[in-house]
Amino acid sequence: MSADMEKDIQDKRSRLQRFVGRGSKESSTKGVNHIAIFALDLEATAEFYSQIIGMPVTSVTANRDEPMSTHLNVDIGKGMALSFFDFPHVPRLQVPVPEGAGGMMHVAIDIPEDQYSRVEGRLRERGVSFQRIGDSAYFKDPNGMTIELGIVKN
Repeated sequence: MSADMEKDIQDKRSRLQRFVGRGSKESSTKGVNHIAIFALDLEATAEFYSQIIGMPVTSVTANRDEPMSTHLNVDIGKGMALSFFDFPHVPRLQVPVPEGAGGMMHVAIDIPEDQYSRVEGRLRERGVSFQRIGDSAYFKDPNGMTIELGIVKN
């Protein structure tokens, strides 16, 4: 990286610091209820999250906005969910999207250390590629979405 690029990056970070600690000390919101995600295959998605990762499927319903779509909720803890929707009749939603601005990089979910080793074993058994970086493991779900499991000490 050139010295000019490095200076530009540091300048940007300095400008962003003005937002830290300004205004309210607490958020006006109460956290994530759910993250809505387009799914390629709901059965593969349900099996992956419930059987491999150990996150229970909590509901399967019709999508209230589109009768040909099904809505599947997976509990990720603390009252939050990943909500998967299929749209089998919409061809453009059958192809994973490339990374880009506005796209999601990954979903980071905490997992207790004693649970992680079991999940890692199931990932290996099913041939799911993953990468450990520090106290996190990264892998793709059946929809091509990257999941980060952050290992939390018990």
